[in-house]
Amino acid sequence: MSQDNEKNGLEEYTNILSQDSCDKLIEMFNNDTRKEAGSTAGGVSDNKISTDLGCNFNDVMDTKYNNLILPGIVSLVKNIKEEYDFLDWGVSFWNVSGDYNIQHYKDNEGYFAMHCEHSNKHQKRMMAWMIYLNDAKCGTIFPYQNTTIEAEKGKGVIWSAEWTHPHKGVTPNIGDKYIATGWFDYYTPKETKSKGFK
Repeated sequence: MSQDNEKNGLEEYTNILSQDSCDKLIEMFNNDTRKEAGSTAGGVSDNKISTDLGCNFNDVMDTKYNNLILPGIVSLVKNIKEEYDFLDWGVSFWNVSGDYNIQHYKDNEGYFAMHCEHSNKHQKRMMAWMIYLNDAKCGTIFPYQNTTIEAEKGKGVIWSAEWTHPHKGVTPNIGDKYIATGWFDYYTPKETKSKGFK
């Protein structure tokens, strides 16, 4: 028999990124010629209609993006570990994944399909993170947590990558919505030179 719990593995924090950082990220994204049609783990489909830019925290080509986003990631980690101190001592070594995306959803676009972040293709994923880069009319639905996250500029969200936290965009999207999103992965110490967040 389930009971209502104060913590549900889905946390949101305002002002993770400054307004100025969000504006700069959108400007750089809009001027970046590397953008592509958005895709899911299964490739490009009608399940997700967006414009995406794949980035990597270890790629010098993405240094300008990384410098603006990483302080937000550090803040998210600090906050989630204050909420769930078990992350400090009770789980395997983990760190932020190198890969992340910046995404733009226009009118009538969106991530239409319910999905979680863990799969056969992405077995190391532990948690997901997302930062809204503008105030948008359509946020993100987490039905099993009975929560719709409002899309507020600079707000960061972090949640379990597992099947317990399927989610989708509020669709169809109205206006413009910009987000940065990525993951935290489990690692072995040999897989990374960084001390990580553990």
